[in-house]
Amino acid sequence: MDTRIRDMKILIVDDDAACRGVLHKIISSQPDHQITMVDSGAAAWALLDDPLRIFDVVFLDLSMPEMDGFALLQKIRASPVLRSLEVVLCTGSNDRTTVVRAVQLGVRHYLVKPAGAAAVHAKLEQLRPAEATLHERSFVKP
Repeated sequence: MDTRIRDMKILIVDDDAACRGVLHKIISSQPDHQITMVDSGAAAWALLDDPLRIFDVVFLDLSMPEMDGFALLQKIRASPVLRSLEVVLCTGSNDRTTVVRAVQLGVRHYLVKPAGAAAVHAKLEQLRPAEATLHERSFVKP
């Protein structure tokens, strides 16, 4: 059995360019990842809803205009195709109400900004799938 670890397709969703840049720099220090960045929940949903685009992990900020992180998370969890997608909330909000709401929406991974490189890399290692366990989208013909 081939137990190689493959690259991950990562989507970073944050309206703050500096935060996106820092997270991109941390993640790209491990060159085996494909990273896409967007600045809004609406832009993220357009990518996630495209059946030709597949992501393994979404790093998601909560406070964004147009569609905030919770609204995007609700859309992800309501989608039969995306509901099991790994989402890491990466936000400055760590109050009890926010954490409880995130858990209720199925979030198991949470990083408080500013997240250091060690925390981000540890989270990626925890989430990194082996070749044999990669999630694949099932394509349903209408």
